[in-house]
Amino acid sequence: MADIKPKHFTEEEIIEILTNVTDQELEKCHKHELVPSKDVILFQGIPGEARVEDSKGNEYIDFTSQAWTLGIGYIQQDVMFAAMEQMKHISHARNQFQTIPRIKLVNKLSEIAPGDLKNVVLNTQGGSVAVEVALKLAMVNRPLEQDIFITMWGGYHGNTLAMMAPTHYMPIVVRYRGFGREHFVKSPFPYCYRCPFGEKDISECGNLCLTMLQKTIDYGCQGLPIGVLIEPIQGPMGEVPAPPEFIKGVREVCNKNNLLLLYDESQTAFGRIGTMFAAEYYDTVPDLMALTKALGGGFPMGATLASEKLGMFTPAEQHSTFSANPVCYAAALINLMLIERLDLPKRAEEMGKYLMKRFLELQENYPIMGDVRGIGLFQGVELVKDPKTKVPANTAAEEFVAEALKKGLILDLSQPVITMHGEFYRNTLTIKPPLVITREQIDRAMEIFEECLQTVTPLIKT
Repeated sequence: MADIKPKHFTEEEIIEILTNVTDQELEKCHKHELVPSKDVILFQGIPGEARVEDSKGNEYIDFTSQAWTLGIGYIQQDVMFAAMEQMKHISHARNQFQTIPRIKLVNKLSEIAPGDLKNVVLNTQGGSVAVEVALKLAMVNRPLEQDIFITMWGGYHGNTLAMMAPTHYMPIVVRYRGFGREHFVKSPFPYCYRCPFGEKDISECGNLCLTMLQKTIDYGCQGLPIGVLIEPIQGPMGEVPAPPEFIKGVREVCNKNNLLLLYDESQTAFGRIGTMFAAEYYDTVPDLMALTKALGGGFPMGATLASEKLGMFTPAEQHSTFSANPVCYAAALINLMLIERLDLPKRAEEMGKYLMKRFLELQENYPIMGDVRGIGLFQGVELVKDPKTKVPANTAAEEFVAEALKKGLILDLSQPVITMHGEFYRNTLTIKPPLVITREQIDRAMEIFEECLQTVTPLIKT
C-alpha cells in the first residue's frame, strides 16, 4: 500500500482537528470526564528524548516516562516508523490469526527472556491482564483445589476488579473492593525504611519477612496455596527494592513448598534497573512473569512469560478481541530491538548512579529527604517531617509535585497508604525518567528539585 492519505477529509482538516483545542473544549471535557485530569495538555514530545511540550509551548523534563512507559523517550522515530509502516498492511486481527509482527515479537521475547521463561502470551491491554494471565496459567497447571496466592503488603498489580484483590487495599480513595479476595493472602514485604517488625535493617532482623512468608503458607491460608506473586521492586508503594537475600529466599520457599513463583515486572523490565529484567538483577528466575509499561515503546502492550515446564492454554481459556493488534506488536518489536541496539540497560545503570549521587548530595542539606532509594533509573525520594520520627510529609510531597510542574519537571507520588487507625501517607516522589535522559537534563532537574525543596521545607516547619 502507498502512503496513507485521507479519503473523506482533507489533510488540513485532520491536522486542524488533532493540533488545535480551545479553553472551552477543555472545560467541556473536564465537565464530562468521569475521571479527573490535569489542565496541562501534553502536545509535542521531543523525538527520542525525555522532554515534552504542552499545548502552550512550555517544556518539561519528564521524570515519570508517562507512567514509566516511555523508556526510549517520546515518539522515538524508529518505533513510530514501524507503527506507521504496519498500518499500511493490516491494523487489526483477531486473537488466533498470526501476523508477521506477532510471530517476530513472540520469538524476540522468548529469545531475551531469563532462564526457561520461553513461552509467551501477548495482549494489548496492559499489566492487569498480564498478571491475570499469569494467575490463570498457574491455576490450569495445578489441581483445582490449589487456589490461594500469597501476595505482598503494599503490592500493586492493577485496578481491575480481579487485580484489586491482590493489590494493597486503599480505603476511601478506592470505594470498592476487588472480587475474589478469598483467593489472596498477604504477607509482609521488606520495606526496610518502615520495617513491619520495628524499623530494623534486614541484617539485624534475620530476614523476618521471609520467615513470615513461610508462616503465612503454613498457618495463614484457608485452602491450598498455589504460588507467590511479587514485585521484585515495589513501584506504587514507594519505589522499594527488595533485598536480594529476600528474593532468593522467596524462590527457595516456593521450591520447598512446591509453589509457583510469579513476578510482576510491569515496572522493572526492559532496562530500567540496569538489566533487561529484575530477574537478571536478582539472579532469580520465576515460573511466570507479567510484563507491560515499557514493552510497547509508548503503545499499549502486555505480555506474560511462562516456564517451558508449564502446560499451554486452550483457546477458550485465553483470548480477547483486541489482544492481537499488529500495530502495537510492530512498535513493541522495534522497541525491544532498539533497547538492545542502544544498550539502554547499561545507560540506565550509569545514569542511575549519577542521579542517585545527586540525590544523596541534596539529602545532606535537606533532612526532609528522609530516604533515597532505588536501582538504576527506578528511584524514590521519601519526604518526612523529621528524619528520626519518619512522620510522612504528605502535604509537602503534594505541593512539591505541583511546584515542580510549574517549573518544568514532571513528577508523581506513591500510592496512598491508609489504615483503619487513621494513619495516612503518600509521601514518596517516584523517579523513573526515560532511559535516554541526558546528564544535562538530570542536572537541570536537580536544580528544580532543590528549588522545590526550598519551597516546601517551610511548610513542614509551620
